[in-house]
Amino acid sequence: MAIQSAHKIWQQYKTDIVNAKNVHLYTYANVTHITADENVKQITEVTIKNLAGKTHRVRAKHFVLACCSIQNARLLLASNQQAKKGLGNDNDNVGRYFMEHLEIKSAEIHLFKPFHSDLYSWEFGRKARAELAIHPAMQEKHKILNGTASLERLDIANKIKPVIETFNDTDARKSMKQAMEGFDGAAGLQIDPSKGVDAYQLFTRIEQAPNPDSRVTLDVEKDALGVPRAQLHWVLTPAEKRSMRVIYTLIGEQIGKAGLGRVRLMEYLQDEKDDSWPNFTGGGWHHMGTTRMNEDPKQGVVDANCKVHGISNLHIAGASCYATAAAPNPTLTLVALTIRLSDHLKETMKNKA
Repeated sequence: MAIQSAHKIWQQYKTDIVNAKNVHLYTYANVTHITADENVKQITEVTIKNLAGKTHRVRAKHFVLACCSIQNARLLLASNQQAKKGLGNDNDNVGRYFMEHLEIKSAEIHLFKPFHSDLYSWEFGRKARAELAIHPAMQEKHKILNGTASLERLDIANKIKPVIETFNDTDARKSMKQAMEGFDGAAGLQIDPSKGVDAYQLFTRIEQAPNPDSRVTLDVEKDALGVPRAQLHWVLTPAEKRSMRVIYTLIGEQIGKAGLGRVRLMEYLQDEKDDSWPNFTGGGWHHMGTTRMNEDPKQGVVDANCKVHGISNLHIAGASCYATAAAPNPTLTLVALTIRLSDHLKETMKNKA
């Protein structure tokens, strides 16, 4: 989960950041506006506020926006005093192409004989688990999205509420607690894996096809600091559902050829003409897109160096720069992209010194 990953990273590097002589960390300093020069070609300062009513302005030679996919788009769109559509949004790309990892129970495997392994035991976050995936050549051949299928004991999986039903409190900490209690409850039902299991639920994580209609916009309502709230319109396409059908058709064919058992699609996937989604459809807390990378300003918001098109000293870090989502968790990739941006900025500043 992205939330857990970010928390672990902070715990690991907190002391280094706080003690670093070349890093100044300010907490409770919320950026509320980004100001550019007269020609909107360079950022001059950002305005920060806190709930105690204090306001400050920060000036720098380079600015990096690293506030996650929804908030990166929100801040660019809300900084619209000099650019009517928002900063970096001359081509109406800011906020578009919002992507999530679609996560949803999808099928069942019924084996002719119990399978003896603890690779598919439910010990959430405590040990490695195996997942099934489709070879890239087959993905290309069938023109499907990248996705994985995890196996969960069917009798346990049927007792677990979908995360969309548990992660629903306005307090994210309470939602996380509720969700984790469900996972921990499942772990408590785990039996000795040596006894084997003959029925598994197949749970899908699949990338979302980039879709300009899936987007973040500004709401008319403002938050306590006067910034318009973000409004999310998450839109899936027929490609996601078709890809899932093909994935489980291919898995079913291989399971059948090997003489291991049979795969049964859940009802919502059985009708090829039905592109609707059930109410237990959820995401993985992996927000991506909204300031997508593309060398063409008409197709994206940032270039290959994560610099906002048309603005010389504004960069964006994080998964909002992703052009596609792939299937794995995005954290390692976004950290790598951020380190690459850091190296680029250090080299830029060195050359100008």
